[in-house]
Amino acid sequence: MNKTDEAILQALKINMGYQAGEAVAVAGQLWNDRFDPLYKPAFERSLRLGETMAEVFRRAGVSTGWVTYVPEEARNGADATPELYEKAGRPDILFMPTAFSLTHTPFRRSLTEKGVRIASMPNFTLEMFSEGGPMSVDYRELDRRTREVAEKLRAGRFVQISGPGTSMVVEVDTDHIHVSSGLLTRPGAWGNLPGAEAYAPPVHEGRSHGYFTVPAGWGGTRPLPFPFTFHVERGRFTRIDGPSEEARRYMEENIHPLIWGANDFDVLAELGIGTNPSLNRDYILRHGWSTLVAEKIGGSAHFANGNSKSMGGVNEVPVHIDWVVDQVEITYDFRPA
Repeated sequence: MNKTDEAILQALKINMGYQAGEAVAVAGQLWNDRFDPLYKPAFERSLRLGETMAEVFRRAGVSTGWVTYVPEEARNGADATPELYEKAGRPDILFMPTAFSLTHTPFRRSLTEKGVRIASMPNFTLEMFSEGGPMSVDYRELDRRTREVAEKLRAGRFVQISGPGTSMVVEVDTDHIHVSSGLLTRPGAWGNLPGAEAYAPPVHEGRSHGYFTVPAGWGGTRPLPFPFTFHVERGRFTRIDGPSEEARRYMEENIHPLIWGANDFDVLAELGIGTNPSLNRDYILRHGWSTLVAEKIGGSAHFANGNSKSMGGVNEVPVHIDWVVDQVEITYDFRPA
């Protein structure tokens, strides 16, 4: 067995706490010809990863189902089709290596309520299991670090995030602080792999305000070709600034629909703090953009628009987009004027 296969099995045994005899499923997304061809490589990578994981588990004697469906919408947070609801059944453990995230969906919540342990892996790649990748980490130590950050979030209602082109104050809903450290061993546990973030929904239409700048090459679902500054007032996105007329056209065609395409897409839905000290900006430069990885970088923060219901908030819409910034300073228990 090679190192990558060993790491895949470790994810099952360490991260998910697999016990002999448990049923495992791996869910994948098939290409939809209606989607923008730019997304096709992500679908191909995700399918290869899912097929590889299922095969590694089966060779190890683990009862594993490989289930697929064709998504109807090309965005994170869009719910699964009835086909996947039926195919998934009720395994003990479900891995979701998909092109578009199912983390913040009724599908994931329905299985969580049944006690299924779920690892969501949108845009995860096989190389992330390689030595030196984001899965190559002491997850027990990472769990300790992430819980420390979660306690800091819980201790004060306001958090200030400052950095290049960024000055945000977020009013955190301290009743719903979450730890996504990559250890998902309890019944009903769910989160992303790779792990390493503490996160919470902001108070709905509360006192969150400010602005943050996503640099060129970083982004949300895919990297942005220009730097954009997002503005927030009273817990809602209000406008975006770009550096040129070309950037403005790109913004109107590609970003506006994600934030103002329907009612309540513009709600500030999440503040997340990355906690993985082994990840940094250089990893993104070497391996290409991945929201899943970038939001776990130690010293990064991400702000989402859209669905907060999945993490205890009140906003239930079929979109959740994480916008990542790094090299920030975070002040917990901030006292606004």
